[in-house]
Amino acid sequence: MSKYRLVIIALFILLIFCFGVYFSSLQHDSKSLKQTNKLNFEAKQQQSVINNKSQELETKLQQVKTYERQNNKKTQTISNATNSNCISRDFVELFNKQTADYEQILSTKHINKVR
Repeated sequence: MSKYRLVIIALFILLIFCFGVYFSSLQHDSKSLKQTNKLNFEAKQQQSVINNKSQELETKLQQVKTYERQNNKKTQTISNATNSNCISRDFVELFNKQTADYEQILSTKHINKVR
């Protein structure tokens, strides 16, 4: 009788240990899932901001093209070498930096749509 009791107690302790490990792994999985969801949400927000900015830039580009067609004038692109009395070097540098930023935003939009 005592032998059976020891076996039952040992099985009971083993069962409690297994449940403890199982629930501990569930808790760990729950925490990692919350963290993954949070990262996914932040990534979606950033992607939404990028998409909104690129949409605004595309709208502005269409407006510029429309204006260009209406006036039949070609706009000249300001290059790095442009330096005159009416346009300061700082303006040219800022313009080129902003243009590079817009090109980078527009180039990432199409890649992220594929994903």
